[in-house]
Amino acid sequence: MLQCPPRASLVVTCLALAIFIGRPAALGADVVVTWLEVAEHVEYDVAEAAGAQRTAVTARAGAQVALAMFEAANAVDRRYSSFLGTSPAAAGTSAEAAVASAAHTVITTLFPNHKTPADDALVVTLGTVPEGPEKTAGVELGKRVAAAVIARAALPAGATFTEYRPRTAPGVYIDPRLPSILPFDTAMPPFFMKTAADVRPAGPPALSSEQYARDLDEVRRLGAKHSTERPKDQTLLVSPWLNISYPRLLGDVARQPGRSLVQNARLYAMTLLAMDDTWLAIMDAKMHFATWRPITAIRNADQDGNDATTRDAAWEPLLRTPTHPDYPCGHCGVAAAAATVLEAETGPAPSGGIWLRSYDKNPGMRRVLPTWKAFVDEMSLSRIYAGAHTRFANEAAEAMGRELARRALAGFMRPLAPGAAPATAGR
Repeated sequence: MLQCPPRASLVVTCLALAIFIGRPAALGADVVVTWLEVAEHVEYDVAEAAGAQRTAVTARAGAQVALAMFEAANAVDRRYSSFLGTSPAAAGTSAEAAVASAAHTVITTLFPNHKTPADDALVVTLGTVPEGPEKTAGVELGKRVAAAVIARAALPAGATFTEYRPRTAPGVYIDPRLPSILPFDTAMPPFFMKTAADVRPAGPPALSSEQYARDLDEVRRLGAKHSTERPKDQTLLVSPWLNISYPRLLGDVARQPGRSLVQNARLYAMTLLAMDDTWLAIMDAKMHFATWRPITAIRNADQDGNDATTRDAAWEPLLRTPTHPDYPCGHCGVAAAAATVLEAETGPAPSGGIWLRSYDKNPGMRRVLPTWKAFVDEMSLSRIYAGAHTRFANEAAEAMGRELARRALAGFMRPLAPGAAPATAGR
């Protein structure tokens, strides 16, 4: 299917071309892919708007769209346990209408001031579905499951926020910038966990340990702004890998031959929900451990009590350091969660390899990787090359992402045996 340009105002044109140029037989599976692109581009438009900020309402929009589409598709073509306990749809209900209606309802509810692209896209999608009770039933089903998903994902009333408290000594200067972890980042209701602390790691190594000294020296050498040891290609790729396009990555899998609408809906829902839960767990761990970043650790290595570390008072990272703690690494954990779900879906890699692309405009900033493991390795190593993370922070995050994804695959949206009664799994 065509790749839409990064402007929500152009989504409808792209959607129409994708539907009418493609073969009708492929439309069903492609509806899921297309509507995630619609959601992505509407979010892009919202981010471009003056003063737009991420909120508790919109923080997990992609996951909500994906889950609503799964519940709609699975109600019509019951192949998996329902996450929300959605009842099977009446025979003949249009799956395409249900999926489009579910996605449209979530998008327009979360982004009411940017609804025109989704409204127009719904007209285009429903224009391919014959008029009749099957279409009407599908539209109504989509609205119902979307409302249930939004209610399930909403921030609970009276949620407890863990406010950031800078750790310092009385009277000593510390960077006054607040971290980019927002209060709701640790208070959102998980999809696959009971609490955000369910997969919290044991903690970083002691400052006096050999592992700490080894990992700090690695990022000091490879992550420095003017490092002579970092490979030149990796210097160029560090920034693009910071903005990896997961919708495109998932789209490559969803467009593999022979896949059905409900398969793709589950693929997106399982992956995006696992990624969001991993992010939630990692934000919780960051706030809990509050581990200093490499730039602080390297410039103050004479104060860590470890004779094997080297102080460099002028050390700078390749990329600007994010305003939240080092341990564990967010990008690494999210990549590991996604890769674990995708490996369960495709095996070690999909046909044709894994195309790693970012939102950066330069088409030369891409790489084809042989396995999902290589994908995770590439993402994690890029954070060391950026000078942003230590290896121990990366490895802890990878373990968190993998564990959470395995729990999700084992307990949610499970394939049903042929002829089995409808089942549910979820909270």
